[in-house]
Amino acid sequence: MTNNSSELQGADSSPAMYTEEEARTAISALALANSQGAEPVTDNQGEAVDDEDDSLLFAPLTQSEVDNCAFSSWYPNFSRVTFKSEIIRPLDPEFIKYLLSDGVFVPGQKPMEYHGELEEFGSSNGSDWSDSDDDNDGNVIEDISSTTAEISRRIELLGGSAFPRTTWSAPTDADWASNTGTLQCKTPQDVYWLLKASNKIAKDLTHERYSGQPATAEPELVLREWANLHPSMVFRCFVRNNVLVGISQVDVQFHKFLNEMSSDIELKLTKFFAAHATKFLSSSFCYDVYVARTVDRVLVMDFEPWSHDVDSCLFEWRELCTTTEFLGLRLFPEGVNPLGHFSAKYSSSRFPIEMTADAYHASVATIIERMKAEQN
Repeated sequence: MTNNSSELQGADSSPAMYTEEEARTAISALALANSQGAEPVTDNQGEAVDDEDDSLLFAPLTQSEVDNCAFSSWYPNFSRVTFKSEIIRPLDPEFIKYLLSDGVFVPGQKPMEYHGELEEFGSSNGSDWSDSDDDNDGNVIEDISSTTAEISRRIELLGGSAFPRTTWSAPTDADWASNTGTLQCKTPQDVYWLLKASNKIAKDLTHERYSGQPATAEPELVLREWANLHPSMVFRCFVRNNVLVGISQVDVQFHKFLNEMSSDIELKLTKFFAAHATKFLSSSFCYDVYVARTVDRVLVMDFEPWSHDVDSCLFEWRELCTTTEFLGLRLFPEGVNPLGHFSAKYSSSRFPIEMTADAYHASVATIIERMKAEQN
């Protein structure tokens, strides 16, 4: 996978005319006013739930729903429509200890420490930051050479280049630790840097990926065949009670060519759902796919449970949980500044655009003008 940020370089980074919270509120209000077919939001007993707490829209996750999203659980059923992958398990306990130890380092090196001058902070005493500190004694890692050799062997099987992940997550929050700014790995050391720098991986290994439900799946390291993918062609599909209820662009920026391809993309993804995604073991779930630019092929990237811990992208979870009809494909609208209106790329929730796909441009313009008028 590649994290292609070149298109962001030309994005408008001027200050927003309104705050993210104001935009979120205004767009949510517009969605509520224009919604069709939505049912009152109730809990399992039919009682109305708090409109502000999306977590109340969800039944508690079960262990099976979490375990179904473990890579080795779904990969056998989807191996023909996903990237070639190598699964390493069981993992050496020393390797897991290494991944959970403090600091970002590869075996044989010390964790990253501060070595600069501290006078500008009002103190020249760097004792808490020095190499002589004994706090890292617990991070002594025993030999993990067998894991290193196995990773090398599996990378070669994948053509000499791969991207890593663990049971539920890829280290997409750690591309800053890569020399290339991507998840591409050619050596075990490349893999180690990404895994050690990732909070997502740490949560995977401690079974904290999804709140409120520990999982039972065995920890695993997965190496997947590397491919240069265009972020604009990644889409998230939402399935509730075995029905596809919505599809969203994942990349938070406008791409004109997607509007021209939108009908073909939506048709391709609905057909893919009917032909393949119905084999997934849970009845409600989310999954990410990559659509080839020629729209000739769709590849599964990952599965996630139906949970408020999962990013709902250009939808709000309230819509997805209450709709009685297919909400269609949503694309990022023209004229909205992603740098000005979106939180960090890997935050738990993104600024939602609540409108139908064929009314994006007009609706966003209306919202902006309304908020400007209210400020005057």
